[in-house]
Amino acid sequence: MIRPLASDELVWFLARAFAFVGHRDPWGLARRAVVRLRDPRRDAARAWVLVPDAGRGEASGDAAEAVEPVAGIVAWPPDPDVDDPTLRLAQPWFVGGDPSGFATLVAHVLDRHPHEAVELDLSAVPRASAAALREALTAAGFEADALRPLAFDLSEVPPLGRPLVLEAWRLDVDHEFRTFVASAEEQPLGDGRWAWLKRAHGRFTPDLWCLAYETLDRPPVGYALAGRRRTGVDGEFALTAIGVSAPHRGSTEMLRRLVLSLLHEFAGSSPLGRVRAELSDRDPKLVAILSSVGFDVGDPRPVLRRLPR
Repeated sequence: MIRPLASDELVWFLARAFAFVGHRDPWGLARRAVVRLRDPRRDAARAWVLVPDAGRGEASGDAAEAVEPVAGIVAWPPDPDVDDPTLRLAQPWFVGGDPSGFATLVAHVLDRHPHEAVELDLSAVPRASAAALREALTAAGFEADALRPLAFDLSEVPPLGRPLVLEAWRLDVDHEFRTFVASAEEQPLGDGRWAWLKRAHGRFTPDLWCLAYETLDRPPVGYALAGRRRTGVDGEFALTAIGVSAPHRGSTEMLRRLVLSLLHEFAGSSPLGRVRAELSDRDPKLVAILSSVGFDVGDPRPVLRRLPR
C-alpha cells in the first residue's frame, strides 16, 4: 500500500530519512526540524510511504496497520503559477537491502503528479546510499549527474571585444533553431526535451533564446537558451544552455565571445541584474569559460534526473 503521510507521523518520517543518510541523532534532528516548519500539515501531505502488505493469513485491518512503512519520499510538484515543469523529490529513504520497494514508491508518485522532468537531490546522501538509489531508479530512466551553480552580477560585465550578432527565436524558424542546437550538442532533441527546455526556468521568453552570428549573411556559430525570473533594472536571468557549432567546439574563443555578447545583451535591460545557471559537471570546459569571464562557481550538487527525450 502506498499512502501520504499523516501529520503526526512527520517526526518519525524525518527520523527515518536522517537515519538513511547516516546522521548520528536522527530523532533529535527530526524533532528540531519539525518545530521550524511553517506548515507541518502541508509538508506531511507531500510525503509518501510504502507500507508492505501484511502476510498471507493476516487479513485483519489491525494487522495491516501494524506493518511499518519500508520506504519514503517527499514530492514537490511543479508549480503551475510559474510554469515550472519539473517534479522535485527529496528526503529519500528505504529499509533493508532491497531498493525495489523504493522504486515502486517513486513510480507511484510520478504517476500522481503531472510533470515533464524529475529531479532527486542527493546532496546529503552518502555515496553508498546514493548508489543504492541510483540502482533502484536506473530502470525508470533516471541518470546520475552533478549540477554546479553559477552566478554573475551584470554590473560587472567585462569589455565586450568582438561582439556576435544575436538573433532571437521566432516561430517560423523553430525547426532550423532546433536542428542547430541538436547539432551543436551532438544529441537528438525530441519534442518533449524541446518543450521542457523552453519552460525549464519559467514561462518561455522568445527574445532570450537566440542564435549567434559573426554576420547575418553567414551560418550561425552558436546558440543560447535563457529564461527570465524577474524583470526590471535588477532583473534576474536563468541561463539554461549555451554552446557553439561543431567547427568551433575545439576552441574557447568563440564560446567566450558568445558568453560576453549574451551578458551585454542582458545588461542592456537589467544593468543591476544577475544571471544564474546550474550546469552539468559533464561539461567542465563550459564551466571553466564561464568562471574565466567572472561567474562565481559553486560546489556541485549530486542529483538523479530524468529529463524528457
